[in-house]
Amino acid sequence: MNLKRLPTAIEGLDDILQGGLFEGGVYIFEGPPGVGKTTLANQMAYQLASQRQQRTLYVTLLAESHARMLQHMEQQVFFDRQQVSAGIFYVSAYRELEDGGLKAVVGLLRGELLRSRASLLVIDGLVVEHRGLSSDAVRQFVHELQSLVSAMSCTCLVLTSGNGNALSAEQTMVDGIFTFEDHGFHWRAERRMQVRKFRGSQVIRGSHTFCISQRGLQFFPRLESLPLRHQGGSLGDAVVSTGLPAWDGLLRSGGVLAGSSSVVIGHSGAGKTTLALAFAAAASPGTPGLMMACTEFAADLRRLSTSLGLDVAAAMDAGSLTIEHLGHEDESMDEMGHKLLRLVDERRIRRVVVDGLEGLADTLAFSERGYRFLGRLLTELKVRGVTSLFTVDPAALAVAAGTGLAEGVVGWFDNAFVFKTGFGEPGEGEARTLVVAKVRGTQPARGAADMQLSLLGAERPPSH
Repeated sequence: MNLKRLPTAIEGLDDILQGGLFEGGVYIFEGPPGVGKTTLANQMAYQLASQRQQRTLYVTLLAESHARMLQHMEQQVFFDRQQVSAGIFYVSAYRELEDGGLKAVVGLLRGELLRSRASLLVIDGLVVEHRGLSSDAVRQFVHELQSLVSAMSCTCLVLTSGNGNALSAEQTMVDGIFTFEDHGFHWRAERRMQVRKFRGSQVIRGSHTFCISQRGLQFFPRLESLPLRHQGGSLGDAVVSTGLPAWDGLLRSGGVLAGSSSVVIGHSGAGKTTLALAFAAAASPGTPGLMMACTEFAADLRRLSTSLGLDVAAAMDAGSLTIEHLGHEDESMDEMGHKLLRLVDERRIRRVVVDGLEGLADTLAFSERGYRFLGRLLTELKVRGVTSLFTVDPAALAVAAGTGLAEGVVGWFDNAFVFKTGFGEPGEGEARTLVVAKVRGTQPARGAADMQLSLLGAERPPSH
């Protein structure tokens, strides 16, 4: 017999759990104060009430008043004052804990669950080490709690600021353990959650990032660990223009193949953003485009493209091209990836530009799994039929990631182009040569071309 699930109704969390929590289960949410446990429990409660008409009994073991908690929750989009004492019942067990210990708390829970007929029970504030509670007392409490919620067909969340050892004697008895952490990295801060234990089914393993906003908590499962929802992902037969005649002229087919991924490698100032803008400007109503910029903002890119004679502004005004900034504030690598794919799906994007792979690298997770993440991101774009272009500055990537451009990373891409710079004829300044390092599905018409980026349709005589 399959166990009945209780979906959390939290974006991304049910994907990690592959369906949600289990009815009758007891789950520990542990982590330092301020990491988001109380917000998460309230978010679940209000969304279960609004979406499924299911009730929640929210029991606090803390001295803080419910009025103060609700004042904080009022800032959240999910909060609904009408659900208080109608679909969500707040009860304090602080006095029972002080006077009669955990046994008295169990008695209170039994009576309140019978009265409320709740589907979700939240116990907020079980801080064992600060209460002087013995391991035997806590073990007995968890055992009685499991029996109670199983009999009542209720799912229970226990919120604790324990450091992983506070409930060690009880962790083998509960159905799941979720650890929440807050990490600092460079100028960013990143929140992570890991499912350390989960009875009843497989989960997406590893640490998953999440953010807290006025919408509540939003989780971003590790992209490369998710099941591949779309099959296929081969290159198409159609040819897609790069947006520059000189660039198209490097390839015998006159462009790259539909669904392919390309990378342009070069140092700062070589012209990578100019090529990225040209590629983006070739978006049309039938093939909408999305550009994710690492360092530049949409208004600046719009002005730059106009000065270069590119039609970025016209494409944006027509709704054919969207420009977004990559890596706002404390966005994690997975958050950026999920955002990109969400925009692709919502707007039916067919042409994607990521100007600055180093924007993904300036995150906590990149050094340990960034290239596996990149490979999966390219696969997700390919199976959606998206033709993509990424640019990368090896020096900037080394600073952001703490390591150089990994050998073999170009292998993830179908096509690779490298800017070589030097000095041309006297008075002509720095010369830029775009070299075809790799191309898949077609053949180079020639190996390189000297690019006059100030005259976008022009080129110098072929390099030999």
